[in-house]
Amino acid sequence: MQHRDDADLIRRATRALFTGAPNALLACDVFVAKATARSWRQGHRRAPVPVLKKLLLLVRLRCVECNELLRDLTIEIARREGEPPWKRRGLGFMEIRERDGPGSTPRDGRNRLGRPKRIRTD
Repeated sequence: MQHRDDADLIRRATRALFTGAPNALLACDVFVAKATARSWRQGHRRAPVPVLKKLLLLVRLRCVECNELLRDLTIEIARREGEPPWKRRGLGFMEIRERDGPGSTPRDGRNRLGRPKRIRTD
């Protein structure tokens, strides 16, 4: 019954780390054949301890990455909720900036000619 517990741990870790193709990505990450990684996940073989340690390291790294992403998203949401709703940010091409160097008069950077016409060649 011990093999099933190992397989369950490996299955849960690979599901969290490698969502697209867990067998192939696990095999690629620990440098083994895909069939070997699949046998670890199905419980036919036991994974060696270095593989388990590598999975532990990857899970820890993923948790750190998720925590940083969660923090950054909450900061961005709080920042955006603090902005007044009537104030819109202009798009990049609508910025009025100093195009000719520092100290020059600011000029509008918008393209007033519109989108270029498509030339048909029939």
